[in-house]
Amino acid sequence: MPPAAYALVTLFLACSVVAGIVAVRLVARIGGPTRRLAYALPVLAGFGAFYLIGHKLGLSVGPEIGLFGFQVALLGDIAIGFAAALAVALLQAAVARTRRPGSGAATASS
Repeated sequence: MPPAAYALVTLFLACSVVAGIVAVRLVARIGGPTRRLAYALPVLAGFGAFYLIGHKLGLSVGPEIGLFGFQVALLGDIAIGFAAALAVALLQAAVARTRRPGSGAATASS
């Protein structure tokens, strides 16, 4: 793999980390988990969306720009990556809410 490809992957990894952090912090305002472990799944979902949209499917959402010798729809990719990270963070918060002691689901089954 050429060095430019590593640079692009590193950029998308950094973008997915930022998207995952922002998504978890937004969801934490409505009662989502805030532990360090809570950041892992949204970050992975963001990077997975970048990989799926850009590399596997080759879709281009929005205008493309030249970046490290590649044509990349950076704004569209970031939006899709953030949407995936936010969706996973919301799902993670819903699961965490059902597993908390004293929640409605836990007391109904007791």
